[in-house]
Order: sequence, then C-alpha cells, then structure tokens
Amino acid sequence: MRLNDFTLRGSQLAVNGVLRIETESLGGNTSSTERAQNGIKPKALTVSLVITFDNADDLSSLLQQAESVDENGKLTVFDIVDDTARAMNIRQVQFNEAFNVREMVGQKAWRINFTLSEYLSVPEKKEQRLQAETAQQQSASGEAVAETGIDSQEEAETFTGFEKVLKLADDALAPDEEESGSAVA
Repeated sequence: MRLNDFTLRGSQLAVNGVLRIETESLGGNTSSTERAQNGIKPKALTVSLVITFDNADDLSSLLQQAESVDENGKLTVFDIVDDTARAMNIRQVQFNEAFNVREMVGQKAWRINFTLSEYLSVPEKKEQRLQAETAQQQSASGEAVAETGIDSQEEAETFTGFEKVLKLADDALAPDEEESGSAVA
C-alpha cells in the first residue's frame, strides 16, 4: 500500500473495506419494513499489519504520516495505491478514528490497526452538485425581481427618437396630474 510517496512497510498486511448506508425505520410500532435513507457515508478501509521490534523506525514513520497536517492545519489527504481501494473506487483517504498499536506477546512485534476514510466520496460530490444547482435556482428568482424594477426605469430612459417625439406630444396634449397641478400653482 502506498499513501502519496509513503510505502507501508510491515508484514501480514490486510485491508478491509466498509461502505455504510444509513437508514432509519419509518415503521414506528408497526411491522412495516419501510425505511428512510439518511445518506451514503464515505467508504472506510481498516488496515492491519505487523511491524517487528527491529523495524521500529517503520512504525515511527507510519505514525508521522497519521499525524501529518497540511498548511491549513487539517489532516493530510493522501492519494492511495492499493488493490482493495482501487476495487472500491477509493482514490483519496485521510487517517480517521483510532490508531492502535498492540504488542504481540512472545513475538517481538506490534500488531498495528488503523482506519483510512475516503475523502470526497462520489455521493458527497453528487450532494455538492445538487446544492450548487439549488442555490443557482434561488439566485435566478432574485434576479427576476431586480430586473423588473430596472426594466421600468430603463424603458423610461431608453426611448428611441420617434418614441421621444411621441412622448413630448403626449405630455403636451395630456399632462400628468402632478405636472398640471404644479403649472396652476
């Protein structure tokens, strides 16, 4: 397994994948099997391997990767190269949850277990796209309200030459009440 430029060193490497689909029962106190979907959670890989005491530097290097953060102080996102990850369509991961190190009795080695969670899963990307489309629809309705107010002002100011002549003739023949009232006073 590779995480960016880091190669996992150890023996007995085992990678297991998990996909959680959150649902909630809508049956209440009935025997109904109807369920509400609460989303598809990012996939996770649980990794297990053995590192001998002679290779303690490998464990230290792995811990440094698990604790690493980017320039914004967030956990590092790794590009992953692994057969299980590829089969599950996982391209980027972050260390997540517990990082367990257990001494193996009588074997002078550690059993290492940790979890890598998928970063920017396909369902997450789909949700982000849907939210962006919904937001654009909302802004479109706001623009329509603004445009109607602008349109009436712009129409008044953007008469053609012929329309201006007609407007002058119309105002002379039938002045607005405000204009005629001010002319009398």
